[in-house]
Amino acid sequence: MEQTGTYVKILRESLERKRRYLTELLQLTNEQSMIATAEKFDDTRFSEIVEKKDVLIDNINEIDKGFSAVYDRVRTEIQADPVSYRTDLKAIQELIRTCVDLGMQIEAVEERNRTAMEQVFDTKFQGVRQMKQSKTVANKYYKSMANGMVNDSLLYDQKK
Repeated sequence: MEQTGTYVKILRESLERKRRYLTELLQLTNEQSMIATAEKFDDTRFSEIVEKKDVLIDNINEIDKGFSAVYDRVRTEIQADPVSYRTDLKAIQELIRTCVDLGMQIEAVEERNRTAMEQVFDTKFQGVRQMKQSKTVANKYYKSMANGMVNDSLLYDQKK
């Protein structure tokens, strides 16, 4: 029974850590949103945030795996005597609700970021397309000028 109490505390602590990670992830996602909608896109800072978010997501996934493993170990004992763990279980339920809410907020901001990033990339690629088209037109012009010069010089030689 005492061991089960320890496991319940571990579950609670892991959810508290997950909540901290999710809060940090939400802050980083909001910062990404500011970068994506800024007048000048900061590639370097955006990449740094993506790397930090990747680490946080990995940590959250590890917490989820650990939580599931510990819960599977003590589920039957908790279900047999929920009154003994009532305080911790209520805290765990509240932490789960908070984590779900944070996850939904992150998902909403990520969706807005995706839309903003599509616009950023469209703008950047449009500039690339225009540059490519300009280069193509310039190359055709130079080729036609070079071909014209060759034909003109042949004409001059034939007149002599």
